[in-house]
Amino acid sequence: ALRAETAEEVCERVLEAAKYIPFEQLDTTDDCKFSPFDDDQSTPRQIAFDKIRARLEGTRMAEEQLMARKRTKI
Repeated sequence: ALRAETAEEVCERVLEAAKYIPFEQLDTTDDCKFSPFDDDQSTPRQIAFDKIRARLEGTRMAEEQLMARKRTKI
């Protein structure tokens, strides 16, 4: 079933990627399985917005954790 990831799931993925890519080079982007065109009906509008919200919140959570780790190493 189509569902939005949680912010925690996004955070976990970013933290996993940060093991291999310097976090200063990491970025997240929407891959929500929906088209940016108005006529795309494949993903309900609310799920698309929930996915975007989870990406933003999860990325912020990961950034906070990664910055805290960096501060403790200095």
